[in-house]
Amino acid sequence: MPEPLALRSAGKDVRIHLTPLDRVPPETRQAYVGLLDPAEASRHDRFKVEGARLEFLVGRALLRLRLTACRPEIAPTDWRFTSNAYGRPAIDWPSTGAEASPLFFNLSHTRGLVALAVAACEDIGVDVETIARGAPDADVARRYFTATEADWIDDAQELSERTERFFALWTLKEAYIKARGMGLALPLDGFGFDCSRRPPEIAFTQKIDDHASRWRLERRCIGDGHRLALAVPSALKASRYFETIPLVAGPREIRPRVCEAFA
Repeated sequence: MPEPLALRSAGKDVRIHLTPLDRVPPETRQAYVGLLDPAEASRHDRFKVEGARLEFLVGRALLRLRLTACRPEIAPTDWRFTSNAYGRPAIDWPSTGAEASPLFFNLSHTRGLVALAVAACEDIGVDVETIARGAPDADVARRYFTATEADWIDDAQELSERTERFFALWTLKEAYIKARGMGLALPLDGFGFDCSRRPPEIAFTQKIDDHASRWRLERRCIGDGHRLALAVPSALKASRYFETIPLVAGPREIRPRVCEAFA
């Protein structure tokens, strides 16, 4: 099903497609494998853990099919990809053999869920995480978060609240890093989040040349077991969420619950 024209032109929204892996019929997996290019197929075959293999496979199938929904003249198997110096993937238009258009994406997957963000501007980042395992030890927060953020996690009174606080920050950090497309070249202590606000707010130190007004952030609860964060330019005024099972069902528009701000 083609995407609405608003996205195929320079749309002002971002589309997030969600695929719960327990909704993917086993019999479709071979069809997904048939969509992969040789490099993707080789990577797929190297996965030793079945869950990780499935996350990768569904992510690539979802990506190829949704890109074709935006550009129907390009077959799902004909998309080719490249990456920048920091590893951010993008469409390799010359290798695809089609005229370039403003079409960008960001993928994330975790145990049980794949998320794909698609928009007409490059600086988009999405991250999904399962919260089933709970928050890691305190030293992980101290390593990856600012001191203020780590203290905020430690101040949680209950284990469940600690878990929610940790993954609120973790997903926001990942989403922003991915949106910038610079990986860990960005100093992790150069930016932090205030999750007592809804939507959450970002602030920067002198280590990063950026400004909070450039960004729109949001958090969503995907069922009881997953948390999602999105970082996009403030010019993208709206987000639309869809449940999409590649080659099976959707996209069906959904409205995931907004994660509550913390007191």
